[in-house]
Amino acid sequence: WVIPRRVPGVRCSGASAAAPDSELGRRSEDESRHAGAVRAAVVPRHGPAEVIEVRDDWPEPDPPGPGEVLVVVQAAGLNPSDAKIRAGGGRLGGVELPYVSGREAAGRVVEVGPGVDSLEPGQEVFAFFGWGARPGGHTERLVVAASALALSPLGVPVNEAAGLPLAGLTALQGLEALGALAGERVLVTSGSGGVGHLGVQIAVALGLEVIATSGPANLGFVRGLGAAEVLDYRDEDHRRRLRGIPYLLDSVGAGNIGSYLSCLSTGAKVAAVAGVPSEVPDGITVTPIRCEASSARLTRLSQLMTERRLSVTVQQVFPLEQAAEAHRLLEGGHVRGKLVIAIGA
Repeated sequence: WVIPRRVPGVRCSGASAAAPDSELGRRSEDESRHAGAVRAAVVPRHGPAEVIEVRDDWPEPDPPGPGEVLVVVQAAGLNPSDAKIRAGGGRLGGVELPYVSGREAAGRVVEVGPGVDSLEPGQEVFAFFGWGARPGGHTERLVVAASALALSPLGVPVNEAAGLPLAGLTALQGLEALGALAGERVLVTSGSGGVGHLGVQIAVALGLEVIATSGPANLGFVRGLGAAEVLDYRDEDHRRRLRGIPYLLDSVGAGNIGSYLSCLSTGAKVAAVAGVPSEVPDGITVTPIRCEASSARLTRLSQLMTERRLSVTVQQVFPLEQAAEAHRLLEGGHVRGKLVIAIGA
C-alpha cells in the first residue's frame, strides 16, 4: 500500500523566539497545556468491573519529552485484555496499581516534544500504545511516543478510529505471520468479534479467500464483511467442511485452536491471538501474536479505512462515567465489533 499524503494541521509554536522548535517542541495555542488534573477511569485494585473509579483528580501527564507527543483524547477503545488485566488475569507491564485503563485512543495533537518532525499540533491521530502512554487511554490527555501514532483516516468518525488500533494491528500482525498468498484460503474464527471482523476485511483486502466462523445471529454480518463462506460454530458438522485449511487466524483461545487442528492441512500455519495449545501435531506451526505499537502498520490500516476497504463496527459508545458498565458488557461476551468510550469533544 502507498502511504497517503495528508494536509498538515496548523502549526502553532509555543516556544519563545529565543529557543527553536527543535529544542522546546511545539504546542497549540488554543489548547495550551495546563497544570492540574484530568478525568480518568482508574483501576485502584484488581476485581470486578465495579472497582473502576472515574476520578477528576488524576495528575495531568508531564510535558512531552524527546520523541513524545501530548494528545487530547476524544475517544478510546475497550478491549478484552483491558477487562482481563483489571480482573487480575493479565500483565500490568510494569505499571503499579492504581492505574488508568485503556491501551488505545484517538484524539488531537496538542504539543510535540523535541525531535518530533512528523506531527503538528492540531492534527488528528490514533494509536495503540500498550503500557507505553502516560497515563493510559481512558483519560482526557495522554503523552505517547510519536512512533506509536498515525494520522487518523480521512472522513472516518473518531469513535471508529478509536476502535481500530489494538484489534486492527493484532489482525494485521497475525496475517503477516501466516504469510498467505493472494487466492489462498484462510480460516478466521470469531468473525464478528473485535479482531475477527477486522481480520476478515484485511484478509479480503490482501486477496485471500476467507472462511469465517460466527454465531447464528452474526452470519449475515460477517458475509457482509466479504467472507466467501461463513459457518455457524455451534453446528457440530461445520468442521467437516473445513478439511485441508492451510491458514488459521484465531482470536478465541487455545482450546478453540485445538478443536480445529484436525481440519488443518499438513504444514498449516496458525496465528494465535488468545493462547497457544499445549500440544500441536508435527508439521503445524503455531505463532503467538502479541500486539505491537507501530506507526507504519497503523498508517496501512488508516489507508484501508480512507479507501473504504476497512471499517470498524462499534456496537456501543459509552461516556467515560460509564466505563464500568462498558467493562461488564464486554465481559458478557458476544459483542459485535468493538466498544468505545467517548471522552472529549
